[in-house]
Amino acid sequence: MADNDDLFTGDFATNPYWWDEAPPLKLDSGNLPSKVDVAIVGAGITGLNAALPLARAGRSVAVVDAGDLGQGASSRNAGYVGRSLKHSFRSLVRRFGIARAVAVYKEMQAAFDTVSEVITSEQIACRFKRCGRLVLARSRAQLEDLGEELSLRRQHLGDEFELYQRDRLPEEIVTHAFRGGAVIPDLGSLHPGLYQRGLLERARSAGVRLNGETAVTRIEPLGKGPGFSLTTARGRIAARDVLVATNGYSGTAFPWLQRRLVPFDAYMVATEPLAPAVMDRVLPRDRTVIDHAFNVIFLRRSPDGSRLLFGGRTGSRSSGLKAKAAELHRLATIHFPGLADIKIGHAWTGRCAATFDLYPHIGMTDGIHFAGGYCFAGVPMGTYLGRKAAQRILRTREGETVFAERPFPTVPLYTGNPWFVPHAMAVYDLLDRWASRR
Repeated sequence: MADNDDLFTGDFATNPYWWDEAPPLKLDSGNLPSKVDVAIVGAGITGLNAALPLARAGRSVAVVDAGDLGQGASSRNAGYVGRSLKHSFRSLVRRFGIARAVAVYKEMQAAFDTVSEVITSEQIACRFKRCGRLVLARSRAQLEDLGEELSLRRQHLGDEFELYQRDRLPEEIVTHAFRGGAVIPDLGSLHPGLYQRGLLERARSAGVRLNGETAVTRIEPLGKGPGFSLTTARGRIAARDVLVATNGYSGTAFPWLQRRLVPFDAYMVATEPLAPAVMDRVLPRDRTVIDHAFNVIFLRRSPDGSRLLFGGRTGSRSSGLKAKAAELHRLATIHFPGLADIKIGHAWTGRCAATFDLYPHIGMTDGIHFAGGYCFAGVPMGTYLGRKAAQRILRTREGETVFAERPFPTVPLYTGNPWFVPHAMAVYDLLDRWASRR
């Protein structure tokens, strides 16, 4: 399976498709500053969205990253911009009541809006558009469940949608595997590599010190006075405030956070360039596509409309990217037969992070700020909570958020090794197969 070269183009690459246009940068501001107001660990969407307002508020800011700037999941994700949480609106209503459910989902809307506001105000050319999202259901029961959830959101949040039965699906996608779906017309997409690159350039212009290849190995309180000392591969930095924005790449420098984040790998492929007629046959409209499942699959057009991007097998054991690409090709053709004869040009992975309660989290412990655990909502939540983290460091009321109000749980004996993730995803696969037969 892994060696079936007929599946791959002659220039097949295991770098993210996004890097063709926006590869990670080896930017470096020179020697590390000995002292700054704020040190941010992680040069992804969260860290850069925090760095910008802090620098513009007059703080001296240094951002350090263990790899090249833009190498992590911020330039590897699918580029979906939505407002969904792993907890459905209906489940929050049942558990906490309407007021609390509305408050949480209003912030999901605020996160979505913040992406648009940042892109517009910073003039970042990352091909952001409100293309709409198609959510697919495998069975009648799933379709009914999807319709009930979206109807409740429309009633209390004003979110619009249109429910499709099977006979209307060909208007949106070629598939025989799904019973129906729903179109949410205002959700969006972007080019994540260009988004991260734009944030990086704006941060540099604002005077943020940017240092790649600078892994942080220890964060400890300063011996005298407030603040912290960061030990890195290139020396030490003293900072009054520290924000850890490493999400799925969090390590031993901040063990408290490492014990609360569950890293997992997500996988994607990009097809070879396709003729417009082929693209229009497989995915007639430029929607982002995802299924209403526990272990999701997802499909979209590339921003320039030349390729299809497909993802799935999240959290499964690594078998090498070429073997994983073959798995994804087989999975894609099961659900979307129009992809059977299409070759793969890129395959890649990125490290995401979940939490044990399936909520994103932001807060401070022992004086160190953190944000992470986005559970498949990295673009909107990283943007939003990065901005919130900056306001919390600046000690303004704008830093208030429902995602800072919950305790951040871990489980006994967990130290950051996500050995159980493939087993959990296997259970999700069983639940999805059961749901598809209802």
